[in-house]
Amino acid sequence: MADGLVFIAPFLIVYALFLLAPVVQALYISGFNWDLLGSEQLFVGFGNYVRMFGGTDIVWSADYQWGSRLVLVLGGAGIAYLLWRGGTSRIGAAVTLAAALVFGFVLGFHPAPVGHWNDPTFWISLQNTIYFTILTTPLLVGLGLALALLLHGKRTRALGFYRAIFFLPYVLPISAVTLIWSFLLDPDRGLVGGFLRWIGLGGINFLGDPNLAMPSIVATSVWWGVGFTLVLFLAGLQDIEPNLYEAAELDGAGYWDRFRHVTLPGLRHVTVLVAITQLIASFQIFGQVYIMTRGGPGTATIVFIEHIYEVGFKNYQLGFAAALSVVIFLLMAGASAIQFRLIAREL
Repeated sequence: MADGLVFIAPFLIVYALFLLAPVVQALYISGFNWDLLGSEQLFVGFGNYVRMFGGTDIVWSADYQWGSRLVLVLGGAGIAYLLWRGGTSRIGAAVTLAAALVFGFVLGFHPAPVGHWNDPTFWISLQNTIYFTILTTPLLVGLGLALALLLHGKRTRALGFYRAIFFLPYVLPISAVTLIWSFLLDPDRGLVGGFLRWIGLGGINFLGDPNLAMPSIVATSVWWGVGFTLVLFLAGLQDIEPNLYEAAELDGAGYWDRFRHVTLPGLRHVTVLVAITQLIASFQIFGQVYIMTRGGPGTATIVFIEHIYEVGFKNYQLGFAAALSVVIFLLMAGASAIQFRLIAREL
């Protein structure tokens, strides 16, 4: 016992100093009206959280943002169904479905025509973050799986080259990735803009159009991160016994049947790991948005982490920024708990 504690003591010390201590400090600061540049701190209790979630004349409507809410609920229900049928974790399936329903219900709240949120940017940034997550997570999982299937089992000299090419963007820092895509999407000098002019569509300001700015950031993020999911799926495919494919082929199973009954079950746990990991990463988006659009045009692409940054380091409202950080910490802790529950049986 004593030897074990001595062995893990360095990790526990670093963990306490750089993770637990900041969390406790954020909880403490969130209870104050704390000016970053001032010397006085006024205790407000839960005042920052009331400001965050509260408003005037707030109503709930079933048809408010119904498209995004429907996609969120159906996506959560689909994941829960796969988890339930796969037997990975029925508790995890129930929690996933419950979380999707709760988020779908909460997003139905909005101010009446004469009402307003206390902090409207909080809700806009949360909605944009959820929208980004809903778009990127399925794309990263689906494209990563498709590319892994294309590259798995190919015995060619160029196989290593293809794998390196797909993984190379993930090695680049986010600043380099965003600068590359900002240049590509430039309506006057970018390659994409030049191609569109060549086919007669004219220059489209992707990052300046409120309807195209977020999809452009999604495309950038998918290009950057798909190599990581590709590597994980390739590792999962290599763990599937080739004898299973041979037996299925001898039984007359076609490619689709082998994919459904051999590949997908064999990748069930890898898929859960990739999906939850990408979900957490997508919810923490900041670099792409800050460099490419700074949250614009208007508030079309402002996300949660950027809102925390602006509140804390531009408006100097450290207490409110700490409260926002506590909320996202709780969301990420909940997602991590679900992830641990889903993969715990594999350990």
